[in-house]
Amino acid sequence: MPKANQSTTPWNQDTIDRLFELKQSGEGFSEIAQTLSQEYNRRFTEVSVRRKYQRTNKHNQSASKPVKQASQQKSKQQQETTDYKETVEINQDGTQTSDKLVELSEMDMKDEEAVLKAHGYDPVEWQISKATSSKWHHHNKQDGTKTLYASKVVVKKQREQFDFDKLIDIVTQTPQVTVKPKYINHYPHYLNIPLFDMHFGVSDYEHYKSTQAKILSLLNRQYKEVLLLIGSDLFHHNDHRNRTASTREIEHAEMVEAWQDAITFYDPIIKEAIKRSGKVTAMYIKGNHDESLSWGFIKYLEAKYPHLEVDADFRERKVHMLGNNFVGANHGDKKKEKDLAENFATEFAEQWAKASNRDVFVGHLHSEWVLDKGGVMIRRLPTRNKIDQWHDDHGYTTAHKRFQVYEYTENDLETIYYV
Repeated sequence: MPKANQSTTPWNQDTIDRLFELKQSGEGFSEIAQTLSQEYNRRFTEVSVRRKYQRTNKHNQSASKPVKQASQQKSKQQQETTDYKETVEINQDGTQTSDKLVELSEMDMKDEEAVLKAHGYDPVEWQISKATSSKWHHHNKQDGTKTLYASKVVVKKQREQFDFDKLIDIVTQTPQVTVKPKYINHYPHYLNIPLFDMHFGVSDYEHYKSTQAKILSLLNRQYKEVLLLIGSDLFHHNDHRNRTASTREIEHAEMVEAWQDAITFYDPIIKEAIKRSGKVTAMYIKGNHDESLSWGFIKYLEAKYPHLEVDADFRERKVHMLGNNFVGANHGDKKKEKDLAENFATEFAEQWAKASNRDVFVGHLHSEWVLDKGGVMIRRLPTRNKIDQWHDDHGYTTAHKRFQVYEYTENDLETIYYV
């Protein structure tokens, strides 16, 4: 069995060679990812394996020779096949329709990458929207009767993709940032920063600069502890295919820019909080748009800031104590808000019993609402996010656009700031 690579990235010449060996044996990318993970004791995903194969195959000169030979064979075949009219059309919506005879196996006809290459499209840049094919028997004196496929595809340009390989490298290789604390214990208050439903990708850093400035101003007070609730639809999408966590496809957003905007927004806040506060905690909150991407973001922050305490547990409902204040959080997209008190009281009985004040924060509906029930304040948080296409289409355009930040004493809520 090959030895595991000890570098931060699982790819080296051994793993790349093994990838091509498995691909040539007919395995699919999902099977290859599982095999590599087992053999090298590292995590390989179907997405990373596919992209590594495509990039290496595209730029590897040794791999270009068989591709060139195949192209020459197909060119010869096309010259001999005079009774099939091959066409390429550029459509008004930006798609292209290609209709031609291709020499592929029955198995390859089910492989999107193989079909794209047979039509002359780079799989890194194009994807198939629709494909149909039928067998076509071709005869010539040299080769006899050959089975080809009359293949017709509609292809579209890949939108700018979120590079998960690059994300993994960022998370694992991000240099740590050491911030020297200057905390002087003379302001025994706590600050809770629950910025739900930011939807980076719809809104950008420029839109949120004023919010960032107000929070940085608050941090001058040197709090005993600062709590950051991060996630809860921090990003508009969960992947680079415009899909939410439920795989529902929605309006397009540039997720590479969204990721950078989120870093630009949170980095100064975290640095200032660590510098001026006794303790800084970041707690991940699942959202219905971005549960995986936001989790990756908070793991990135954990790798970058050794002084930042991170709760990245993948739970639906979570709690953190600020002094004797019970701070619960849930995105609000599943169980009804008015019934959440029983869940928090049961699941976090020890913290519930200790608390002199209890708040549970939810989001999702982008509008402010408060319910005092069962010994806890259920607080639905507003957002400053721009109005996206779905909210505009359904007429949800009237809510006040703002975020809230909560300041606590040891035993109670003292101030709510609108930022």
